[in-house]
Amino acid sequence: MKIIFVAPKVNLPNELIKKLEEYAKVYFFEESPIDIRNIKMLKEKGEKILCPFPEPMAWKFPSEFIKDIPDLKAICVSTTSFSWIDGKFARSLNVNLTNVPNPPNVAAESAIFSMFAVAKRYAVTFKEKKFEYKPENFLLEVTNKTMGIVGLGRIGSRIADLGKRLGMNVIYWSRKARNDNYEYVELDELFKTADFIFTSTVLNDETKKLVSPKLIDLMKPTSSIIANINGEVVDMAYLLQKVKEKKVYGCALSSEKTISDFEGNVFPIFINNWYTKETVEQKMKVWVDSIISVIKGEPINLVN
Repeated sequence: MKIIFVAPKVNLPNELIKKLEEYAKVYFFEESPIDIRNIKMLKEKGEKILCPFPEPMAWKFPSEFIKDIPDLKAICVSTTSFSWIDGKFARSLNVNLTNVPNPPNVAAESAIFSMFAVAKRYAVTFKEKKFEYKPENFLLEVTNKTMGIVGLGRIGSRIADLGKRLGMNVIYWSRKARNDNYEYVELDELFKTADFIFTSTVLNDETKKLVSPKLIDLMKPTSSIIANINGEVVDMAYLLQKVKEKKVYGCALSSEKTISDFEGNVFPIFINNWYTKETVEQKMKVWVDSIISVIKGEPINLVN
């Protein structure tokens, strides 16, 4: 068995590498950018597991190449997102695809941070570099406001916990999860009622643009959407237009763009917001555990 990393070796602690070496031979390909189709080892016979970082590949995986890798047992990605790989195609070739779920705390903290930035209209003040003290420019406090959560999974539950600790009233909608600590409401009611709406549901074919123009139109003009997590569940073009027209108070999203690239109270948080020491250490451990689980024939974090 070979474990083939397309990733900088420095990202993996030596103790984790040694742990993997108890099960298989470990190889690193650290070139960036890289085209994995040029890695000769992948075309050799013998069982192997491919473990790619997305950055050296610019988040573009040549999924059609999977069929040209003999004896490929699994693709174990280091990311939470796995949409950059065709998991269905991999499954058709009997290749497992695993991911590394984000620890809920780092995503929840980023979402709460973004809520405060939107509430205080940080983006608007930053761009205008002035502030007039008049009622139409009132900022918002979050205490005693209603937090609405779309998707009460691990991350949504942590957001709810933090919101409750901030003195917020927490309501939620979720396809499956239920929690008696918070009030369950239907989506229409959530969008009519909530002051800050958080999208934390999983992204798939069913949830893409779940937050439709129809739902956005139900929002109060003093309400905002915090869409750092799986922003693709929101019809973002429509939401940004509503914020620009001041028909929605504001929004937050994960983006490589800057504040100046958006109009109105839009707070973009850079995509590196998950990169804390605690999260990286935990994610690398889970990544290695996922790889070992595949070798043992009992894959965890399977997503295809």
